[in-house]
Amino acid sequence: MKNKVFRIVSAIILLSFLYFGILYCFQNYFLFSPGGKYKSPKESGNEIFKENIIKAEDGTDIMTWFFEGDPDKPLILYFHGNTGQIARFAPLMKNIVNKDYSVAMIEYRGFGNTKGKISQKTEFSDAVSFYDYYKKRTDKKIILYGYSFGCAFALGLTQYRNPDGIILTAPFSSLYQEVKEYPVPLAFLVLKDKYPSDEYIKNVKCPILIMHGLDDKLIDCSHSVSLAEAATIKSEDMSFVLINNVNHHDIYFKEINIPLILDWLKKLQDKF
Repeated sequence: MKNKVFRIVSAIILLSFLYFGILYCFQNYFLFSPGGKYKSPKESGNEIFKENIIKAEDGTDIMTWFFEGDPDKPLILYFHGNTGQIARFAPLMKNIVNKDYSVAMIEYRGFGNTKGKISQKTEFSDAVSFYDYYKKRTDKKIILYGYSFGCAFALGLTQYRNPDGIILTAPFSSLYQEVKEYPVPLAFLVLKDKYPSDEYIKNVKCPILIMHGLDDKLIDCSHSVSLAEAATIKSEDMSFVLINNVNHHDIYFKEINIPLILDWLKKLQDKF
């Protein structure tokens, strides 16, 4: 009987080590999907944008796409989601470009033709390089815009730089909390990077726009509620919108957030 119990316990321990080992070693494969071979603006039908390679702090070449708009309108620095490269998200940014706002989009490490491995440390550092590169080349006000996972990078950047505004579409409050809510038992215990956006937003001093669909099954809208509650800016500088009958993808890819963004940008620009 004791031998049988010992074997069962040993098997459970072995399987647990194997389970957590796989989650720890391969978590980036579960979290990020780069989307295959790089597609240039021309190849993806986004010729309005121009490629602009910048240098990261460690010397890595970081791909960005850029559109130069009206010199009197803000520059928007965009951070896309965790699935697909810039080419997937760029068509939806044309709605903003068509209003003559300048837009720059960054490609993450391991995505497209940007080399390296993505992590919280590297992406926050690259975000700073991204911000500094364009800040040095313009007198424009700078607005950060993140969608989904990109919101974590945008909020991470605010710990090092002070933008003039920030737009968050379907953000999570932290990756730790998001993974806790997923049907993958105890996966949060082995997360390398927790992306604590709910802590970072407390230090944000600029106006914020948060949007989330009430039917979002990928990142529950309660995450945006938590972020809005954690923010310390004045109430008049916080714009928080929950949208009925809208899920995680439709709020962006069906352009449901665009009218809200354009209206917010116009009102913000009037304050500058």
